Amino acid sequence: MSKGSKYLLTLAMFLTTTSNLFGQIPVVETPKPATIFIVPSYNNPTPQVSQVNPFPNISNSNNQMDMYERDKRELQQRNAELYKILHGYEHVMSKPSIQYEFPSQLSAYGTGYYLEALEKLCKMLRGDSPLNLKDAVFTVENAYFEDQLNYSDFSKAIKYLAETAQLKTMQDGHNWNNPITKNVMLFRTMADTLEIKVPQRETSVVSYPMQYDFEDYRGDKNWTKMFVSKLLATQKGQCHSLPLLYLILCEETGAEANLAYSPSHSYIKFKDNSGNWHNLELTNGSIVTDAHIVGSGYVTAEAIKNGTYLKPQTKEQVIAQCITDLAMGYIDKYGYDNFVTQCVDSVLRYDPNNLSALKINANHITRRTLYVVDQLGRPRLAEIKANYPQAYALYEEMQQSYERVDATGHRDMPPEAYEAWLKSVNEEKERREHAEKYNKVLRLIR
Repeated sequence: MSKGSKYLLTLAMFLTTTSNLFGQIPVVETPKPATIFIVPSYNNPTPQVSQVNPFPNISNSNNQMDMYERDKRELQQRNAELYKILHGYEHVMSKPSIQYEFPSQLSAYGTGYYLEALEKLCKMLRGDSPLNLKDAVFTVENAYFEDQLNYSDFSKAIKYLAETAQLKTMQDGHNWNNPITKNVMLFRTMADTLEIKVPQRETSVVSYPMQYDFEDYRGDKNWTKMFVSKLLATQKGQCHSLPLLYLILCEETGAEANLAYSPSHSYIKFKDNSGNWHNLELTNGSIVTDAHIVGSGYVTAEAIKNGTYLKPQTKEQVIAQCITDLAMGYIDKYGYDNFVTQCVDSVLRYDPNNLSALKINANHITRRTLYVVDQLGRPRLAEIKANYPQAYALYEEMQQSYERVDATGHRDMPPEAYEAWLKSVNEEKERREHAEKYNKVLRLIR
């Protein structure tokens, strides 16, 4: 049994336990036979002809009667053949056609924004336009909002945070042109409470840190909870929007950093001047080690080896990941159809091992398989294999999609396990004194 079979529990239960409700030939009532045009029954296509003479005034012994009997038998044979043809046609016409793809939703209002967004992101990946994460994130979220998101406001909010980091750096006497300094100060701007003197005034302003939004942090009830625009508007986000905002700020200021993944989580990695990697945990404003991330218990050695977890992502990979966000927003609004397949194919073309795209693909194929099996009347798996080769091929494709996910080393992390891990990180953070909170990170720029 393959590893992917564990994903098949729900499907297998009804594939192997339900009876075949499809393919039972309906009972067809045959018409009443006429005096001469005798219609055969379905079970006996060549019935015996009645010996009653319909023309009693004509003798059965003469040649005319023999000719009549011969003509009558030929007519009955033709009627029987015609009936068989008509009956078979009627049965085929009454048999519903099987739909192997979900109906397209691209005629629905708002889907045009998704097509435009996908093309814009693919242009970046093809090199037809510059890689720009701020534009990519805005494009994804604006498609969901049906072109109602204000780009100017979005950009101004990001520029304000970048300028806050630069101003605080200079007021603290650090060198803003040092790339490591930029990383540290952008991190502090998002994760710490900062007092900043207003230039040419005798006043100060306080910049408050971003907070983790524990309410619907996976966007199950409201997909916009995942958005950077939501984070900018409320100062609250989670492990999806916080790292993306940090990377956008790096892009704005010329700092260098990378996105990295752990189970159900993303965070920031950057190098110091000695080439050592540091992990910025923006969900709670702390610096964590790889060992702490592995300590969640769901990071397999295979996943580390394959680069699924802990590996710094390139900018192309992050832009490709934005396409998976686009697909997820589309699914939330319209459901699965071929647009989702287009998104998955586009991502895997540039990042063949993208876990999010592989999981979306597996979910899509699973739902398609269930959709087809329901149309067939939920027959047993053996009956599908014997009678419905196209449906069985889809089932095999589903199994292969599970195996591709397994091959990444991915292991599902239940929400309660993630919440417990996040709580442990917060508890570790709270044990430190506030004065010592950033000693480690500040030493990087001294």
